[in-house]
Amino acid sequence: MASLLLWATGAISATVLGIFSLGGGAGSGAAALQKALQPSLSAGAEIYLPGSEGFARADERWSANAKPQFAAIVGVRTEEDVRKTVLYANERKQPFLAISGGHGQSAYLNGVKNGIGIWMGGMDGVEIVEGGKAAIMGGGVLNGDVILRLWEQGKQTSTTGCDCVGFIAPVLGGGHGWMSGRYGLPADQLLSARMVLGNGTAITVSDTEHPDLFWALRGAGQNFGIATEIKVKVYDREPALDQWSATSFIYTHDKAEEVFGLMNEWIAAPDRPKELIHYAVFAFNPEVDAEKPIIILWIYYQGPTTPPQYTTPLHALNPLASESKLTDLAGVNTHLMANKEGISCAKGYSRLFYPVSLLNYSLPGVRAVLDIFAELPPSLRGSVLMLEGYASNRIQEIPSDSTAFPDREREVLVSPIFTYGAGERELDGLAEGFGKRIRDAFLEGAKRKLVAYVNYARGDEGLEAVYGYEGWRLERLRGLKKKYDPEERFNFFEPIV
Repeated sequence: MASLLLWATGAISATVLGIFSLGGGAGSGAAALQKALQPSLSAGAEIYLPGSEGFARADERWSANAKPQFAAIVGVRTEEDVRKTVLYANERKQPFLAISGGHGQSAYLNGVKNGIGIWMGGMDGVEIVEGGKAAIMGGGVLNGDVILRLWEQGKQTSTTGCDCVGFIAPVLGGGHGWMSGRYGLPADQLLSARMVLGNGTAITVSDTEHPDLFWALRGAGQNFGIATEIKVKVYDREPALDQWSATSFIYTHDKAEEVFGLMNEWIAAPDRPKELIHYAVFAFNPEVDAEKPIIILWIYYQGPTTPPQYTTPLHALNPLASESKLTDLAGVNTHLMANKEGISCAKGYSRLFYPVSLLNYSLPGVRAVLDIFAELPPSLRGSVLMLEGYASNRIQEIPSDSTAFPDREREVLVSPIFTYGAGERELDGLAEGFGKRIRDAFLEGAKRKLVAYVNYARGDEGLEAVYGYEGWRLERLRGLKKKYDPEERFNFFEPIV
């Protein structure tokens, strides 16, 4: 069964996570832009025009379904480069969009036409400050680099589950990841940010400087500016907890109710360990089942061994295969092939999410979703359905109204990730139809309205689903939008207006 486990790891990794740099299309003023803007930029900054190697690199996307169109891309090196580029775009009334390593596949990104890309990859520093209690992260640093550079200095923080995503963009949407149960959301680590606003002004945002905007950055930050650097809390590594125990299981579809019934018991337990995480996918392997998807489940536990009370019941369900290994924080991403060289970071595909946040698993809903997923035609069977169960202990200890992130009750984040060739646009409508059916099936038994994680959002969920149903939340965000971005220059990723 070792080969089956290897296939299972590849199945999720091929479609779950990956890297993008925004892309697209030439504008008539591209050469003029290079001539006019280059002299005002720093020595290391570059301007990439369509057809150049630099443009192609920065223009690559993880999902071809969100394709901003750029006349040129500016590879910035300093905050002043970002400012000058924003001012230039404003003078010419062109849209602009910051590019890091993110995965955004919101349909709103397609609204960028003849725009200017601001590629942040040259601003990738990680510097420990404040006597080891904080770190300053550059605006283009990738999540995997944050993990490794902190680890080398005996530190760690709340990071996400893929090496090749940008670190800052998930923070602005709240974020989630392996250390959330211990430290809270990535957004909960934010101490301050340097932001370039839509008018080209650069400001510091913290709990003492522009505290109203500081609230908004933690959950809705994409609406307000470009973060050129942020300062976050970091923590000492604990040698006894450096190892992570990883156990994988593969089941046929008929075990779904038993498997996710166990997950519900863990979620409901008042003494649920902050070290315990489950991560599952539905995927296809015709060698096991020619018609139905199979269930691949990973149990991660921060520590050298997973307590048998969590693994024994899963072994009792007679999985097709099971495997255990030890790794570390960086190795968890590699274990899922979500490292930079892994299949999860592969580019050149169409990918669509339809996320739903849940308080637990409705078992009839899980069964309905499996049945819908089984209807996928061969052209969509490279897709997976992801079920992420990160620990929520620390997340739920932080007051809900303290940040713009609206969903601290969440226990599980689920979403199909439809994956097919970038040129197969005829499949877009088919994937959309299945995505909406799966979303509805999860919600039917969920006993809550649709709540969609902003960093996964497709763009059709509705503002309340993304930013919260409490009326004061959107009212407050819209007021801040008028104050900090009255010209609505940041309206290309789940805009609040």
